Amino acid sequence: MKNQQKAMKKGRPLGFDPAEAMETAMNVFWEKGYDGASLDDLLQATNISKSSFYNAYGNKSGLFEQCLDLFCDKQIALLEQGLKETPNGRDFIEKFLRELVLDVRLNKPHFGCFIMNTAHEFAGRDVHISQLVSNATIRFNEIMQRAIKNGQNTGTITKEKDSKALAYYVMSSIAGIRLMISAQVDPDQLDAIIDVMLTALD
Repeated sequence: MKNQQKAMKKGRPLGFDPAEAMETAMNVFWEKGYDGASLDDLLQATNISKSSFYNAYGNKSGLFEQCLDLFCDKQIALLEQGLKETPNGRDFIEKFLRELVLDVRLNKPHFGCFIMNTAHEFAGRDVHISQLVSNATIRFNEIMQRAIKNGQNTGTITKEKDSKALAYYVMSSIAGIRLMISAQVDPDQLDAIIDVMLTALD
C-alpha cells in the first residue's frame, strides 16, 4: 500500500480504483501463480496503463507481495467472522471442511490456497516471500487454535491433545483436501476423508 500512497501524494489522480485493481490482480496471481502471471496479464485484467502500474505498485514483485497480504487479511477476516457465527470450535472446523467439498459439488473454480500455492512456487528461492508465507501460516494457526480451545472448553474436542498440534493437523488436512480437489477426487470420497480426519479431535 505504501507505493499507492506515494503515488497519490504526488497530487495526480491515479485514474483507477487502487483497491479494485489490487483485488483483480490478486485473483490473477491466485489463478496463475507469480511466474505464470505476465505483466500483460495484469495490465489487461486491471485495465490500467503500464505507467500507472509502475507509479502505483513499483513493480510486479511489489504488487505480488501486496496481493499476498490482501489475500491473507481477507481470509483471516472470513475465518474470524465464521468463528463468531459458529462459536462451537468443532462445528466451525467441520463447516469449513465441508464447504470446501460443497464448492466442488457446485462446480466452483478451484485454484487452491494462494498462500500454499506461493509456498510451493517460491520454495527455496526467496527468503522474503517465504517469511511472508510463514507469517500468514502463523496467523491461520492462531485462528484454528482458538477454535480448538473453544471445542476443548465446550467438551466437543479432546483435551488430551495439544491445541497447537491439533491446529496444525487441521491446517495440514485442509491443505490435503485442497490438493485432492485439484486432483479431482470424488466429493463423496472427500467427505469420507473428512469423517476420518475429524475423529482426531475426539
